[in-house]
Amino acid sequence: MKLSTKGRYAVSAMFHLAAHSQGQPVSAADIAAAQHMPLAYLEQLLAKLRRAGLLRTVRGPSGGYVLKDKPEKISIGMIIRAADGPVALADCVSAEGKCQRSGCCSTMMLWKKLSAKVSRVFDSTTLKDLCREAGK
Repeated sequence: MKLSTKGRYAVSAMFHLAAHSQGQPVSAADIAAAQHMPLAYLEQLLAKLRRAGLLRTVRGPSGGYVLKDKPEKISIGMIIRAADGPVALADCVSAEGKCQRSGCCSTMMLWKKLSAKVSRVFDSTTLKDLCREAGK
């Protein structure tokens, strides 16, 4: 499994806000520069995260993005799902279930179990956990 760029960038941006903002707004340009991300791509992700209720925007000259909740209340799973949708290691596990072999697939249960385990790790890890592990 390879996590998409959207998911990785979203987690990195949220980590940056949790670790470096002290509750003050941070501009998208500052996040992009610090995390080495293309600004236009990051702005699209930040909009998704805002619509998902994970961020809020502050307008004005010193405006930017702020976490909507405390870092210990925002899980990595929430961020990944906001950016990428459900965690699914195979098509048959996704909400759409578009796999043509789902009726005869002998490995579907494996992918479902593995997807559930990955989801549990994402859901049990918070931004605060990431900050603690990074020494921030």
